[in-house]
Amino acid sequence: MIGAMGYGETVDAVVGKLSRVLHLRKTNNDTSHELTPYFGLPVDELLPPPPRLPDVKRVKPRLQLGSMVTETIAWRSLHEPLSDAYKRRHRGPYASNLTAYARWVHERSRRRRSLLLYVHGWLEPGSWVEEATLMPMWYRELGVDVAHVQLPFHGRRSPAGQLFHGEWFWTADLVRSLESVRQAVMDVRSIMGWFRDFGYDEVGITGLSLGGCITMLTACVAPLPDYVVPMIAHLELTDAIEEAPILWRMKEDLARFGIDAPHRREIFTRVALSTAAPILAREKQLWVAAREDGYLKAELVEQQWRRWSEPPILWIPGGHMTFPIAIPDIVRKMRALPQKTGGGSVPC
Repeated sequence: MIGAMGYGETVDAVVGKLSRVLHLRKTNNDTSHELTPYFGLPVDELLPPPPRLPDVKRVKPRLQLGSMVTETIAWRSLHEPLSDAYKRRHRGPYASNLTAYARWVHERSRRRRSLLLYVHGWLEPGSWVEEATLMPMWYRELGVDVAHVQLPFHGRRSPAGQLFHGEWFWTADLVRSLESVRQAVMDVRSIMGWFRDFGYDEVGITGLSLGGCITMLTACVAPLPDYVVPMIAHLELTDAIEEAPILWRMKEDLARFGIDAPHRREIFTRVALSTAAPILAREKQLWVAAREDGYLKAELVEQQWRRWSEPPILWIPGGHMTFPIAIPDIVRKMRALPQKTGGGSVPC
């Protein structure tokens, strides 16, 4: 223990304070009065099924390391906003966000029978770290191909005007925040369908932090992935806004708009994200949670875990930002997930 906190909580607290250097700009666009279309909408209407992707481009050059090839694929996001006012921003100032990207790792000229989709965390600019660490490990240890899906407002999807990657994904502009989540879920499910059409027999989804939240939501709506591994995540959104140090700017701006804690809770209670229930079988889920998470408290993870009928869960030591030390344990646990394809590869 370090003082009253464990090392995981201590690291999370330090990073939370450092994040204030990023979130200096206030959000001045109060869209809380535009939330009516989202209130009371069932989760399968809030997150509608994706149409088939009409065109996916395989972008060259490709990065090759031995028999492993990493290439970029791109497609036009099929997301349709619920808010008429937001549609103008979506197709205008945010036009760069209309193209979605993924980095796809597979064998040269061949593919495995199984694919794992990975969704990164908030504020990550690109997939370089994962391409050097997580993705090769999953590729090697699990015998699956891997594709890293880029979130809206991050990396190559960043509109002009953002101060940093992901700045506009989750803010006090509540319509934009909800539409960012909806678009992320649509993009992940769209490319999941494309990979199935491409020939993969099995497609699972995993994600970290914000990516873990997106992963959880894909377990609540059909068509479903074959399995999900949400890592360091929960859907108790109101509590995260109230407690997570890294979300201080969103909380402060909402208060400046006159939206106090009871009003914030009432808003998110009326949007079917926090209350979304899984339709994917519990044995096809593997949760990864940190006992000393300073952002997404363990007791809130347990609260949702019980509501989701207690799927298999791996508790790791440390906190939110010290997650990498547990990667070998996570990979070992993922080997036990149901795999129906029996391995092997076929021409790509």
